[in-house]
Amino acid sequence: MPVPPAEVTAEFTIHPFTEGGMEPHVSAGVEAAQASGLAVDVGPLGTGLSGARAEVLGALVEVMDAAIDAGARSIHVKVEVPEAYVRTSRT
Repeated sequence: MPVPPAEVTAEFTIHPFTEGGMEPHVSAGVEAAQASGLAVDVGPLGTGLSGARAEVLGALVEVMDAAIDAGARSIHVKVEVPEAYVRTSRT
């Protein structure tokens, strides 16, 4: 049975990072993502989160807080909404 797409998908990259290793501020952000209970995909250059809109956006706040508290200098975030979940206003 096909699985419907997540309402929102986010990908974040915490800087500075070292390829092949995980700095403490990167680990803190990834651990916060994993603690969210959402689907998490940890890759070599970024981490993905997917799920319901409010849960993903709330988890991103936790991720950013944890990473900044651990010494992150910047965090790049990309949020995508699948076409099926795009809300349009009708006048």
